[in-house]
Order: sequence, then structure tokens, then C-alpha cells
Amino acid sequence: MTAKPPDEQTIRARLQARRAELRTRQVRVERDRGHTEEPLVADFAEQALQTQNDAVLEGIDGAALAEIAQIDAALTRLDEGHYGTCGRCRQPIDPQRLLAVPQAVLCVSCAGSAARG
Repeated sequence: MTAKPPDEQTIRARLQARRAELRTRQVRVERDRGHTEEPLVADFAEQALQTQNDAVLEGIDGAALAEIAQIDAALTRLDEGHYGTCGRCRQPIDPQRLLAVPQAVLCVSCAGSAARG
């Protein structure tokens, strides 16, 4: 039995909610990276730890931006009427995959072959 595809409003709402969550996270990360609330300390060893944390924050920020771009692309596919179609084989993406990863652009089969090389 194949699951019923999620309706467009549900998917759009989930994508928009996740996008808002990521934007909030990104604002907090930018604030932390800018040291506006907690400036760099005078102690060199502590500064080294703070700048090391900045590298981690930069990675988090980059991941958030990448996911936001994927969400924006999924919203565009919704607007253009081809959401849920695999970008490689043009077959429908399994509804369960879309529920799990609403911004998915590839079906499970194509995603697996892309990951293998």
C-alpha cells in the first residue's frame, strides 16, 4: 500500500516553519560570532577557545544557510507545480520520503546512487 502524498498546504507550512526556525538559529549564531553580548576576553588562552568556538559556529551557520537554500528551492518547486518529482529520473518521490525530508529533490533510489558516486 502506497502512502497518500502530503497535501501542498501541509508541506508548504512545514517548509516555512523549518525555514523560520533556521533563520532564528542563524541570527543567534551571527550574534554569538560577533561577540556582541559576550566580547572576547583579555586572556589569550580563553580567546583561543572563543575563536575555536567561532569556527564551530561558522559551520552551523553554513549548514543552516544550505538548508534554507534547499527549502527555498522546494518552495519554488511547489510554486511551479513540480514538487515531489525526482530531479534525476522524473519519477514521483515516495510520500514517506517527502514527509521525512520535505525539501528532498531526489527519490530514494537516485539519492542512493548519487551518494555511491
